Amino acid sequence: MPNVFLIGRPGCGKSAVFRILEEQLRARGFKGELKRIDDFPLLKHIFDTDIAHKRHRPAPGGGLKVTDDTVWDDLAKGLNDQALRLQSPDRLLFIEFSRNNYVRAFKNFSQELLKNSLIVYVDAPFDVCWERNARRVREERGLDAHLVSREEMEKTYARDDHEELPKHVSALVLVVKNDSDDLTRLRGELQKVVEKLKEIIEVKRSLGR
Repeated sequence: MPNVFLIGRPGCGKSAVFRILEEQLRARGFKGELKRIDDFPLLKHIFDTDIAHKRHRPAPGGGLKVTDDTVWDDLAKGLNDQALRLQSPDRLLFIEFSRNNYVRAFKNFSQELLKNSLIVYVDAPFDVCWERNARRVREERGLDAHLVSREEMEKTYARDDHEELPKHVSALVLVVKNDSDDLTRLRGELQKVVEKLKEIIEVKRSLGR
């Protein structure tokens, strides 16, 4: 079964994209397990155990700021290990994370994982992402309700290198626009993802994988 990387700025709508893809895949008869993982639990563990603040510090206005750049590599490696353990012919795995340097991040993922993956970049403007990021703290529950500080947003996520990804990874990269709260429009954007997943799953089944 293929893996789906959901990437983009915090607040771009990765969680909404997962929920809509889950809905659309079920409507098309997908019977397997749909599982979603992200690197926030790994990051939270680093924050909780870094009592001396050697790798992070509190940020003005709330939230935290990563100060040790190797944290990002450690998170990607941790996600890779987790994803490899979760590989199954009956499970479609969604792997979520945000970075400014995706080329660097994907170097921490094994080729075994990437050759069996689709990468979906959720494209939303910085200001829209910040507003959603602040809103979800008020409206969401669970791990999705965490705040990415304004400082971290501006210094880490103001811009990224997703356009360079196709030159550096073996997986197909699709870009999905999500610059408004219009879910009908987002559903339309995600049709190309559903069609590509359907195509990949059918090819793998025909090959007995």
